[in-house]
Amino acid sequence: MKRTSIVAVITLLMMMLSTAVCYAEALEIVKSYPKDGGTSVQPVNCAVKIYFNQDVSYEGNADANRECFRISDPDGKSLPIEVYFDTKDETMVLVVLRELLADDTEYRLTVSGEFTATSGEMLETDRTITFQTMNQKTNTTISMIMMAVMFVGILFVSSKQMKRQAEKDADAKEKNPKVNPYKVSKKTGKSVEEVIKKAEKEKQKKAAEDAKYNPKENENENEKAVTDDDAVEGNRKVKGPRPISAGGSAYLSGKKAKAEAEAKRKAAARAAGTTKPKSKPSKKKNKKK
Repeated sequence: MKRTSIVAVITLLMMMLSTAVCYAEALEIVKSYPKDGGTSVQPVNCAVKIYFNQDVSYEGNADANRECFRISDPDGKSLPIEVYFDTKDETMVLVVLRELLADDTEYRLTVSGEFTATSGEMLETDRTITFQTMNQKTNTTISMIMMAVMFVGILFVSSKQMKRQAEKDADAKEKNPKVNPYKVSKKTGKSVEEVIKKAEKEKQKKAAEDAKYNPKENENENEKAVTDDDAVEGNRKVKGPRPISAGGSAYLSGKKAKAEAEAKRKAAARAAGTTKPKSKPSKKKNKKK
């Protein structure tokens, strides 16, 4: 009876273990950066991240697992690398190259099938990831071309703005030409006064023509000449101050009568000989005790 029970328990355990092995997930590479077949990889400080579907951070397997990674150039030469296991992301392995890679060259990273996860599951077959470095000369050329295009664009816009400003200045000079009467007098032999009078007449004539052909601009100039006080409705201009009685008011402040009385008093004082009579000297008594 005891022997039968022992055989049954052992059979049950074997069935449970075989079932666990059947349903265990095989160790696989989920993704990598750069991706397999990726291009435009930086040749400086190049590193490859490999993500697995299981925990691979077990320190007991770390030394053996580091030997499972290899990066080779097109000639099959192995390059010096360093392998790191991430403590935060237990499914990631970082492979760092310790030397500068060549431009526009394809490299191959190989992971051995003996790579083992924390669970003891092995990769079983070798996995490869290929990537190609960028061509820095081409990138530099493209950058230089873009900079040149931007420079030409800025130069074109600047020249266009300068041309517009020059046209505005030329128009302003045509509308308001400046005449040096001394130079004109020296060239023509006319007096300075004659030159100035002639320039004033031409200026007035041109202003009259501009007003004739551009009445709207003339109206705008006249509107600009109006002051803020004139623009306020109800304001009136006067030649000078006027008394309040001129406006029809009968209010008397009494200031005029007081002023007249004060003037009469001062006149009488002047007629008497002084405006401030001397005060009598005060007698001081010194009392001695």
